[in-house]
Amino acid sequence: MRQMLAVVGIAGLLAVAGCGSAAGPPVTAPSPASSSRASATPTPETSGYRPQATPARSVPVARTAPAALSVAAAGAKYLQITRPYNVALERFEQAANENMSLTTLQNRAKAVAAANLAEYGALRSTAWPARVSTQMRALAKADAAARPHWLRAAASDSKSELADHVKLASAAGGKAPSAQIRQLLGLPKYDEKDYS
Repeated sequence: MRQMLAVVGIAGLLAVAGCGSAAGPPVTAPSPASSSRASATPTPETSGYRPQATPARSVPVARTAPAALSVAAAGAKYLQITRPYNVALERFEQAANENMSLTTLQNRAKAVAAANLAEYGALRSTAWPARVSTQMRALAKADAAARPHWLRAAASDSKSELADHVKLASAAGGKAPSAQIRQLLGLPKYDEKDYS
């Protein structure tokens, strides 16, 4: 819309200035007698100067909040949003259970932190139905509390240090109302087999 206003504004300026009009007075070359005067007073034609159009002002647009999802749509959206984080958590847990290298655990912790951040953003930007809006805010808050610990786990210098940060992340994430959300949305209970 701003581009269209700018084009209209430039077209309007050209029409007012007489540019592009075939009905205007003919332009003639200056006579030799007036050439010294012409060089002393530059005109738009001789100086190459062209007046710049001022940008059109845009009108502020009122933004309305999106309509809340239905309960059925919210259930599907919730599963879609939380799946990457749940998969990353399960992959980390598998690596820890199999006593994989510190580098592998660090990389998996980094993936958990990234999935956590994505989940947090999606939870906060979705218009949830009233029945779960409080729980969704609490889940986003738990994500925000767990994320720094996952980032510290990813930067740990030893497996014991990494384990300490994972415990703190689990404690922060354990306050999330995920089970309650699933119940309110009519979803089945969490099953780690769905994410491994």
